[in-house]
Amino acid sequence: MDLPTSFDAVTVGQELPGPVVDVDRGMIQEFATASFDHNPLHWDNAFLEKTTFAGDKQFDDVIGHGLMTYSLMARVMTDWLWPDAGEHRRLETRFRRPVYPGDRISIAGRVVDKRQTRKGRFVVCEITVSNQKGETVATGEALGELFA
Repeated sequence: MDLPTSFDAVTVGQELPGPVVDVDRGMIQEFATASFDHNPLHWDNAFLEKTTFAGDKQFDDVIGHGLMTYSLMARVMTDWLWPDAGEHRRLETRFRRPVYPGDRISIAGRVVDKRQTRKGRFVVCEITVSNQKGETVATGEALGELFA
């Protein structure tokens, strides 16, 4: 990624491109194995057909792990800042909609603030995940520290 990485060169409004990911059952299963999260929400359609959740919510299919989506959001920051430009310090996330097998999700970021303190030079970034329908799946606010 060829984006400015020095504090002086980064501008508020700078776009941070992220990956576009086709989610399928295999990806969800691999994440379950890696995370040891084998909740039936992520693999058992029969469980979902007979289960209602808060507000009588029922899912249309198994759903991707929230932390799977979170990891892709964090990737926007790490692809930009690591290994030499800085570090990803924080990501606060809100999950808005489920991610289903067959979804194509697009992750993108944008610098919304710059702050220089005695302890470092920081950027605040807005991270957004959208599905193929243009629906917002997740939003987040990330903090990165720039070294140069």
